[in-house]
Parts: sequence; structure tokens; C-alpha cells
Amino acid sequence: MNKDHVVIRKLVEQTLEVANDPIQDRRRKLWADFNSLRTKEVPIYILDPQGMWNEACPPLECEDPFLRGYENWLRLQLYHASFGDDFVTEKYITMPPVMTGEKPYWQLWGIPYTSNRIAKTKAYHFTEYERTLDDVENLIIPAASIDKAKTDENMEKLIEATGGIIPIHLDCYPQFIYGLSFMIAMFFGCTNMLYQFYDDPDCVHAVGKKISAAVMALFKQAENDGWFNSVNRTYGGNVEIQAPAYNHEIANPDVPEVVPMKRHWIYDCAQEFESVSAQMFDEFLISYMKPIYEQFGLLSYGCCENLTEKLPCLMGISNLRRVAVTPWADAEKCASILQDKYVISWRPNPAEMVSNSFDEENIAKTIKQARDIFRRYDCSWEINLKDFITVQNDVSRLENWAKIVRHALDS
Repeated sequence: MNKDHVVIRKLVEQTLEVANDPIQDRRRKLWADFNSLRTKEVPIYILDPQGMWNEACPPLECEDPFLRGYENWLRLQLYHASFGDDFVTEKYITMPPVMTGEKPYWQLWGIPYTSNRIAKTKAYHFTEYERTLDDVENLIIPAASIDKAKTDENMEKLIEATGGIIPIHLDCYPQFIYGLSFMIAMFFGCTNMLYQFYDDPDCVHAVGKKISAAVMALFKQAENDGWFNSVNRTYGGNVEIQAPAYNHEIANPDVPEVVPMKRHWIYDCAQEFESVSAQMFDEFLISYMKPIYEQFGLLSYGCCENLTEKLPCLMGISNLRRVAVTPWADAEKCASILQDKYVISWRPNPAEMVSNSFDEENIAKTIKQARDIFRRYDCSWEINLKDFITVQNDVSRLENWAKIVRHALDS
């Protein structure tokens, strides 16, 4: 057994020890009841601590780049399990397939495109472009296919490294799940996109029609090829709905199985449409995406954007279940609109919670204020802490935050 295998197997054994704790089943039931609107208990979830993981991650030991990625992920999972939130540690590992072509999906449409990413903050800057209907006609529909030989090679390597002591499932969550809002912003540039809504709306509509039709076809291909399964997006990124996907209506992550779209969640957001009116949001985005959303079992919507004025547009989608209420949203107005008909994923400001100072009194006050608002309208709501890039090197801060939140909810 080589050094890398020793490291991976030790981490897998520790992960299985956590996964077999009875508390995991209690959390699965909580999320299933919550996502199906059967309980008013408030789950607490810390989403994707990868932004500050460099402050907490011990030195990695694996030499093989592929296994080093899994070492990093397993260590991150174990760190998350120490927080005391309602995170679910599963009894299996997932592995993404190797896709044909080396470029990311959004660079496969056959148009010039560049962006600059600021590594520390994970922010993007999109290049601005003057586009015409000719550019829309020149869009190339990406092919979606798996490189089976390379995927099998990776699977064999991972099985050997883990020693077969934990199940490994292929995670084929389609890479073309990215929302239309992202593609429109990429096509025009974020600033120029806003001008085009006024100056050349026909061109924007042409992009929406072409990309949404292509995505619908790609989804159907993925469904026919068995790409949708109940364990999607548990490795290498956020879980698909930005929280555990358990429910009582469609497939659940604890029973790995291939499923049709109707038994699968879909998640989307439109951060690029933050400053767009509700009317334009509906005209240029939702009108094209709604038929796609409704092919799926349940829809979870929203990331960082303020959806307060856009909620009526979203509520016209028949399978909408989860809605993000961000630090910039009007929590009272959102609660009065959504009431007990939808799951509210409430996101407190990460800067106020853990990233700048760590003011325990202010944390408790903020949680209690939110609690009182959502209780007033009989809402089903979760506390979802996300988008924190730093904890100021205080690696115990997230665990302490979860304790403060639980105490505030109960007081």
C-alpha cells in the first residue's frame, strides 16, 4: 500500500465513523420533513466552507493530483462535521465523470469569451461585447458526452485508494446546469447586457430562445443517458439545492439510483439579474426557463440576489419549493408573500456573522429578529450561512456560531 492510499483510507474510515452516527438519520428526517413543508423546526446549515478552507486545512499529504483532490475534500467534510450544524455526512463517495473536451461548458458555444477571476474573493469580471443577431446565429450547441475510458481509469484509481471500504458512485450532474442568466451575461457582458434590454431586446430574446432550447435538449439527452441520479453534486462543490436535498416527494441522496427529471431537484439563480426589474426578469429569463424547471420534480431558486420584488414571477412556477432570502432582501416582505407555502432559505450576512468580527450578542440579536419575522407569518425557514471567504483564521468560529444560533432560536 503506497503513502497516498494510507492517507485516503484513514480519512475514509473517519468519514464512515461520522456517517454511521445515528444523528445523521435524525438530520435526514429533519431535512425531509422541512423540504416537504411538514415541520416548522429550523434547520441550521453552513454552506460550502471552501472559501475559508485555506485557513483551516492542514497540509495535504497525497502526491497524486487526483487523490490529492479527494484528500482535500474528505478533510473538508470532516471539518464540516465538527461544526454542529445540520450537515449530513453520507456513507458513500461520489466521483464526477471525465467529460470530452477540455474547456468548461460555458466556453463551448463557439463565441469569443474571456473573464478574469479574482482568486481570493472568487469574483468574476466579464468582458463586455457588442453582439448582434449574427452572433446568436453562430452559437454552437455544445455536445455533452463522457470520456468512458478516462472515467473508468479514475474510478479504478479511487477504488484502489479506498480499498473498497466505502461505496463510490458516479456523479453525472450535468455540467450544463448553469442558468440562462449567466449565459446571457457571459454573451453580452454584465454591463452591456443591461443596455441591450432597452437597445436591442430582440437580440436578448434570440439568445434566450436558442440557449434555453439547447439546454432543454441537453437535459433530455442526459435523462435518456441516465445522468440524473439521486447522489448528484455531493463532491467537488455545493450540494445541488444549497442544502441537503432530502424530501418526501422525489429521490433522496441516501439511496443511490438513476432517476428521471421528475424525481430530481433543479436549482437555479440569477445573480446577474440583480438590478433588473421584475418585469424584465420575467420577460427575458423566467419565460424561457419556466418550461425547463417544470420538467423536474422540485425547484430551488436563488443564491445571493435580492428576490423580494421578483417573488410573484417565481411563484408562477408550479414546482417551486425553496426560495433564497438574502441579506439584501426585505425579510418581512418576503415572509408576508411566501408565508407557509414555500421553504425559505434565509441567509444572514456572513460579514456580520463570522467574517469580520465575531460579535456574539449581535449574532444572537440578528437570529432572534429573523425568528420573530418568520414566526409571525408561520413560515418554514432555514438558517443558511454561506459566502464567507474568511473567518479571520479563527477556525473554531463556525462551531461557535452554530452553538450561538441554536441557543438564540430556543431562547
